[in-house]
Amino acid sequence: MTISATVEERLEGPDATRDLGRRLACALAPATEGVVTLSGHLGAGKTTLVKGLAEGLGVATADEVTSPTFLRLVRYENADRRVQLVHVDAYRMRGEEDVFELGLDEDLAGGAVVAVEWPEMIEAALSTDILDVTLDHGDETHRTVHIAAGGPTSSAWLARLASAAVVEGRPTS
Repeated sequence: MTISATVEERLEGPDATRDLGRRLACALAPATEGVVTLSGHLGAGKTTLVKGLAEGLGVATADEVTSPTFLRLVRYENADRRVQLVHVDAYRMRGEEDVFELGLDEDLAGGAVVAVEWPEMIEAALSTDILDVTLDHGDETHRTVHIAAGGPTSSAWLARLASAAVVEGRPTS
């Protein structure tokens, strides 16, 4: 992936992680499609971030979003079906064959926001124009998040997120 820009933030607790997801959703507008990959150890906050993303897109409440670990993916959509979120847990996927079997290739081609946990399991099926989010444990109370863009669409998404962060007084790099 060619990285065009990066943002780093310190998140204090799960509420801040959900808030980042909501801000990602707002920064996506006016588009209603894009791919965000989520990396980090178990318990790093990947699903918590997707909860905020779903809330921000208006497709589900935080309580309705669960980790799709055994289902591999869960689709959410708003009432008029104009916005869709596909939450993928690729940990148990075998690669591209699972992407096609689940119809995820169509979602990745456009028409949905796709959030992929454990993206390295299906890396060959992913475009390079993705927003890559890495969550690192700092200690029990905080995480550090690194967000990188891999192409023009994701770079625009990241730029809108970064400008919103500056307005809110959050540091960016």
